[in-house]
Amino acid sequence: MSSDAPTDAQHDFFRYTSGRWLWGEETRLRERYRPFDFHELQKVAAKSVGAEKCSSMVKLAEGGFNKVFRLVLDDGSAVIARIPNPNAGSPRWTTASEVATMDFVRIPPSPPALSILGLPVPKVLAWSMEADNPVQSEYIIMEEAAGTQLGEVWETLPLETKLEIVKDLVTVERKLLSVSFTQFVSSSPLDLTCLLLPFVADTTAPGIRYGSLYFAHHGFPGCVEARAEGDLPASLCAEIERRYVVGPVADRDFWEGERKSMAIDRGPWKRHQDYLKAIAQREKAWLREHAPRAANPLGGFSAGPDSQRSPEAHLALYDKFECVAEHLLPSSGPLVRATVWHWDTHASNIFVNGGKISGIIDWQDSWAGPLFLQARQPQLVDYDGELMLRLPPHYDSLEDEEEKACIRSQVEKSILLWAYERDTKKINHLLHEVYHLPHGRTRRDVVDFSANTWDGDIVPFRESLLRIQRHWDDICPDQPCPITFGEAEIEAHVREAEGWNENADFWASVAPLVQRDGWTSHQNYEDAVALFARLREEGLQRLDGEERARFERETRWADNRDGRDESLR
Repeated sequence: MSSDAPTDAQHDFFRYTSGRWLWGEETRLRERYRPFDFHELQKVAAKSVGAEKCSSMVKLAEGGFNKVFRLVLDDGSAVIARIPNPNAGSPRWTTASEVATMDFVRIPPSPPALSILGLPVPKVLAWSMEADNPVQSEYIIMEEAAGTQLGEVWETLPLETKLEIVKDLVTVERKLLSVSFTQFVSSSPLDLTCLLLPFVADTTAPGIRYGSLYFAHHGFPGCVEARAEGDLPASLCAEIERRYVVGPVADRDFWEGERKSMAIDRGPWKRHQDYLKAIAQREKAWLREHAPRAANPLGGFSAGPDSQRSPEAHLALYDKFECVAEHLLPSSGPLVRATVWHWDTHASNIFVNGGKISGIIDWQDSWAGPLFLQARQPQLVDYDGELMLRLPPHYDSLEDEEEKACIRSQVEKSILLWAYERDTKKINHLLHEVYHLPHGRTRRDVVDFSANTWDGDIVPFRESLLRIQRHWDDICPDQPCPITFGEAEIEAHVREAEGWNENADFWASVAPLVQRDGWTSHQNYEDAVALFARLREEGLQRLDGEERARFERETRWADNRDGRDESLR
């Protein structure tokens, strides 16, 4: 570190400052505590744009996995710096993949550089995937996104402007659909000494390849050339093959907690079935090695049914998931093509200027995955209510302004969703097929719920598998269903589902005050502690026997908030 010790305000650069946790706070803060040499980061930022020095540096935002800083330089320009938290998965693989993906999708700085997708993505100015540097951390320094963050203005925009932005978003998705990775050859010999990559399959056979993007010159082990397909000129295909490779996924689910040091299959995968099976095998390996010692992630409150804490119950469901993985999706074809996608196009990740999309940020979770599992309708058009494309005849006669505002909102959301679906069907017909695959929600849910059921929920995962069994004849009519739930299992599930619904209602009722993982805002912290202290007292009066002993043990935090590591806060 620099000899200049950080002030308290500068120390906030390292720690999480956006809220508190009621339970497990030391662990949560430690996961997000990342010291680095901010003086050196400022030097790198200034050098990246040819400035002399940094004039100011503020923490702009922090999510669960990164801290984002805005640095203003002495020439008046500003850049953005991202520092990954320890819980961001593998900082090395994550940083390298995010930078390569941003390079792949963005508009080139100027002709004659080749434009691959030509999306408005900030240019990366400097970066390091290694912590062994003067900054003493991995980092990405990039241009500041042009325009205004859409989340700041969305509610005030007229419907006509919102429709133009939705139309722009459809165009972005068309560009993402224009390239897929459907062939490959070996780019380098497999490094069999790499403990974390022992399952990489044959890298010499042609076929689809699912994995994260990296720059070819880094020579990561287990990667293959990014052979692209699409309506592309030969020169562009050659540039893609020269510049990029597809390799093991940087997805946090494959690096979370103890998984980071486990020898599990991280790809790249030739078949989507192998990717799904890798999820099951990853979680089964973790359950066998670590689940019995894992703490209750819900702080003792509404922890779910007994099966939630039973490794055997989770293992049995992952066995079933592995059985159906072979048949969930079409074995081949455009719906499972390896496609780079942006999972999270909500208003905070989109910037606009003059009613047009001028920037898209946060590509950290993007990878070349099966299109059907990648594609999601944008949150901007997320609407589950009844479609109402015009105001009802009695609208003008209504006197309740709140009711009229609610109707206007319903009409606007309906029009935005209708326009998105219309334009998608017109110019992105493949995406339209993805959205309308029979039992698509059922197929997708079982994959979504398969990620870390121990810290999540076993009941929705089991429910999704039951639905697969129920609709199997439609999903895979040529094969007998490979899984079976007996009558007793179904009855037990129904009982647990009722309790799960009650738990869901409980967490929904306290959501304005505290989230399910115990997070609460600074202003709500004392009220949240008081609420759960009262719930603990009521629980101890109501319960008895082993159930009471376990509840008492897991909720002691509500009586004792001392002894925390204040250096992390």
